[in-house]
Amino acid sequence: MTQRFAEILQGLMDIRGLSPRDVSRASARAESTIRQLLHGGVPPSSEIVKDIAPVLQISEADLLIIADLAAAESEISSSPYRNSVGIGELVSIASSLSDEKFRQLIQVARDLNAEDRS
Repeated sequence: MTQRFAEILQGLMDIRGLSPRDVSRASARAESTIRQLLHGGVPPSSEIVKDIAPVLQISEADLLIIADLAAAESEISSSPYRNSVGIGELVSIASSLSDEKFRQLIQVARDLNAEDRS
């Protein structure tokens, strides 16, 4: 089962143009964990599935089924975070910015968030 999940995970990532680093950054999971999942070195857990499903743009319930894991309906997130992949890209970009540019990025994000709440 672990190998089947690894193959499906790789396919989902390929279709979406995601690297292990992209999935890692957007899901807050270690890149080594993503790579181990891809190579069948570690079995998927419900916690990992919950973290990576939004990044893969697949429902948590569907990914749990693919992983052959059962979960109570109340444990399943009702809607994936719609910007997961973009957040991964933003983290990647932000990590290479100078300290000053990084502070500016944070301020812009705060300003945009304030506008949305108004």
